[in-house]
Amino acid sequence: MAVLTGGLTACGDDSEPQESTTTASPIDRSTDSPSSSESSSSSGSETSSGDGSGDDAELPDDLPPEARKNTKEGAAAFGEYYLLTYGDAAKTGDVQDLQSLAAKDCSVCSKAEQGIQDDKAKGWTRDKNPYTINKSSATKRPDAGYKVRMDVSVAKHHRIDSDGDVNADIDATKYTVTEHVVWVDGHWQMMDWIVT
Repeated sequence: MAVLTGGLTACGDDSEPQESTTTASPIDRSTDSPSSSESSSSSGSETSSGDGSGDDAELPDDLPPEARKNTKEGAAAFGEYYLLTYGDAAKTGDVQDLQSLAAKDCSVCSKAEQGIQDDKAKGWTRDKNPYTINKSSATKRPDAGYKVRMDVSVAKHHRIDSDGDVNADIDATKYTVTEHVVWVDGHWQMMDWIVT
């Protein structure tokens, strides 16, 4: 069983795709820990379609241009952005951007958002976004969208109360996050994810 720093155990479909992998350069929004990745390029736009309901929420302004493209690299960049946005939400207690990235029927996304909101109601947040993505890749799924797989490092960090006092320590760890992202209504949506 794997646990994200928000205390949520993720579940999802980790079935193996049938197409080769492509990697994307990681998005690093922290100033403390740079990330690195292998990268390759692909040309042209993919025309995948999703079976999600499509969320009309406005996408975050800082969603990078590469995460707005309907390509393998775009899928990987979006997956990275989602994870980093999760970390930011745990730090601030604000899940608005996170919600705008998820499909309405992504139950693991809803549980993650609720966990952050429950902590916020107690006055708890994280003292930083602890995630660094070391390597990521996107692989076409046989059903719809892409499987985005990331090697993630989680820095040691603290849960703090509304006064800024530490009320829990979270140890550093490493794990793999596997996401299912689908292109719906002109943008990527998170459909599911799992931590292993």
